[in-house]
This record gives sequence, C-alpha cells and structure tokens, in this order.
Amino acid sequence: MIVSELIAANEGLGRRISVAGRFLKTDEIFVGLIVIGLTFDLLVQYLLRILCSWASQKR
Repeated sequence: MIVSELIAANEGLGRRISVAGRFLKTDEIFVGLIVIGLTFDLLVQYLLRILCSWASQKR
C-alpha cells in the first residue's frame, strides 16, 4: 500500500513526495517520508498492543 501511494498517487502525501522529487525539494521529500514512517510505526505499535496483549503481561 505504501509503495502504491508513492508511485501511483493522484493526490495526497505520495503525490506531494513525487512532485517534490521532480523539483529537487529534498526537505519536502524527507518530511513526507518521516510522516509515513511515524504513522506506520504508530499503527504497528497499536496493532501489537491489541493483537498481542498477552506478550506484554508480566510474569
């Protein structure tokens, strides 16, 4: 999903990163990638907390 957002997006964050890449705006590229990375990280942490609640129980 992330790759398709970056390659074939007509709007949104992937489109902004693609346009920034064409005009060599590296600061905008890095901001977009950081936003994607942090969002994905928070989503994975949330899912792990819900789906693997047994793993965080103290022994």
